[in-house]
Amino acid sequence: MNTEIKLLVSELKSALPGLNKITGRKTTLPVLQNIKISRQRNGLITLQATDLDSFATYTVVGTQPGEPVELLMPLEQLNKAFKSSGPKDEVAIICEGKETKLRYTIAGTPVHQPVTVLPVNEWPPVPQFKSESFKLDPAFGPALKQALESCSDDQSRYVLGGACLDVTDKKCHYIVGTNARMLFSANSFTFPLTKSIIIPDSKFLVSGDLLDQEPCFMSVQSGKGRNAKTHICLKSSRWQFITKDIDGEYPNWKQAIPTPTGKWTVVKLNPPAISQLLQVIPRLPGNDGSHDPVQLRIEKSLSAEGRNKEDKDWTKVAVSDVTITGKPQTIQLNRNYLIQALKFGFDEFAVEAENSPIVFIKQGRKFVISPIGQRPSPTSQPPAPQPAAKPVSQTPKPQSQPERKTMARTVAKAPVTSVQAPETKTSAIHDLLSEVDQIRENLKTVLSNLTNVTGKLKAVEREKRVTEKEVEAIRKQLRRIQNVTI
Repeated sequence: MNTEIKLLVSELKSALPGLNKITGRKTTLPVLQNIKISRQRNGLITLQATDLDSFATYTVVGTQPGEPVELLMPLEQLNKAFKSSGPKDEVAIICEGKETKLRYTIAGTPVHQPVTVLPVNEWPPVPQFKSESFKLDPAFGPALKQALESCSDDQSRYVLGGACLDVTDKKCHYIVGTNARMLFSANSFTFPLTKSIIIPDSKFLVSGDLLDQEPCFMSVQSGKGRNAKTHICLKSSRWQFITKDIDGEYPNWKQAIPTPTGKWTVVKLNPPAISQLLQVIPRLPGNDGSHDPVQLRIEKSLSAEGRNKEDKDWTKVAVSDVTITGKPQTIQLNRNYLIQALKFGFDEFAVEAENSPIVFIKQGRKFVISPIGQRPSPTSQPPAPQPAAKPVSQTPKPQSQPERKTMARTVAKAPVTSVQAPETKTSAIHDLLSEVDQIRENLKTVLSNLTNVTGKLKAVEREKRVTEKEVEAIRKQLRRIQNVTI
């Protein structure tokens, strides 16, 4: 049976950027380097890509009459045909019996290129949705993109590798993304969900145009059984994206967001100030370390400062067109997170102290950045050396009567030393607090290790699925070879 499917270059221009973000070029499973092209009974043409965990489907405008057909096409060859063609040309997939060809133009000259295709039955099954979809608020798309840009790429923090749709508060739902050093949240949403879900980070969602199209719909379908997965479907007029929910409990993110009060210092950035900061911050010295620090000095005016590790003094740039309310503050933070907040459209932030998070707030959205360390105060003096305190765990021995007399005489001659006993008590309390902090850090390390093990187990599970697919593909090839007769 002869079949021909025509694709306008203008349609491929809309479809291929998104499909390329899903298809894995370095995957060891050959079928994942292809896209599935389908013509339905109603004449609609769809192009679909997958990485086993997610499926992206583009629906071509209009219909083409013909018999229903499904075939696989190497995405790399389709990309080359698209780049060679003119903006008003078309690319055609022609199936003649067992042969498949690509027809396109090179410098205005039509060419027919033979293509080796895989059997369509090697394409992984697409999850089918029976649950009803619901319409998303227009603000959902931008908020989800910003949450995904704020999530973590650390494999040991697998649960933070996506945006959480938090529905634990029945009155107000949130979209949250964090990497444990910065956090983005947006509220004022209402999702008809019974439990929170985590949408995994995806280049397709962040830089694609699915979330920019309106209306946009979502449906969530939970599987049955112990190992069942929850699938999420986002759909617009042209795109459909299906992915798996990240299985895990999202941390209690609300406790990491402080609430600014009237005692905080508030900085309002006007558009010229934002434009200046976006140009200045990347160029300040110090953009060569692990934290990429920048210092904001808030006095009567605002200045951005940077320095390299070997520099003694800060390179300072005054920022104009700023309104400041509150006492002077100085805070150091990661410059990349600050740039991200400004690009998200935040124009006002509040600071409580140099060792407290900086909080950006605008129209139901918040962006919180943790400071880098604690900067020593320039006015503080080094404490006078004190005798080492005895370990807290030891029981102090009672002093004899002569020793008490000696202490009394010492106090009479030098009253300043009378503060020695309170200082020892304060030092003991400080030691206890230090032990508590150490225990807290140890617990954090244990939790981090558990999360790391969980992430690795999930990675092993994904590799196992890919390996099973590869083995099955090899078996099919062997069966075809066995059936060949000479």
